[in-house]
Amino acid sequence: MLGETERPLGVRKRMFGRSWPFRAPVRPGLVPTWPQLLNSLIVPCTDDEVATSWLNSPDLRSAIHAENESLTGPWMLCSDKIRYYHNLGSMIKYHRNLTARGYRALIFSGDHDMCVPYTGSEAWTGSLGYKIVDEWRPWFSNEQIAGYTQGYEYNLTFLTIKGAGHTVPEYKPRESLDFYSRFLAGEKI
Repeated sequence: MLGETERPLGVRKRMFGRSWPFRAPVRPGLVPTWPQLLNSLIVPCTDDEVATSWLNSPDLRSAIHAENESLTGPWMLCSDKIRYYHNLGSMIKYHRNLTARGYRALIFSGDHDMCVPYTGSEAWTGSLGYKIVDEWRPWFSNEQIAGYTQGYEYNLTFLTIKGAGHTVPEYKPRESLDFYSRFLAGEKI
């Protein structure tokens, strides 16, 4: 039922099935997780064995000051213990408020992201209505084109990372460190 609405809108396809319909309204209420949708704690096409082993190790839990597994249960990629509700509506007014007050913002997206396509992030960024101050151009990492970027007034930057999926640093760690380090240092990407 993910992505179903009362209006006939085009639905983008994604790895696990249906995605949120393009330009569909976000209704208040519970947003089902994959375990709830699949009635299983296993997400298809995902291998989290290494992450699960690492995040459940007593040494790591101690190092990050996490409670003992006997108190909280094991870390799991997908849990049915989390409840997420749509109850705030659009975040655009919050982004406009913060960027208009001088806070810098970087919106980035992998160009191979099948979960949240970069074209949607690009459209969302453009929907803020800010004037373009740095035209669409390539950015570089290790003397190679690493993606494309566009700058807007109020210190808002949109950036793509070539060949990266949804979890950009997992796919492109070097490029991620490069763009994020430059952003934090206030340097041009």
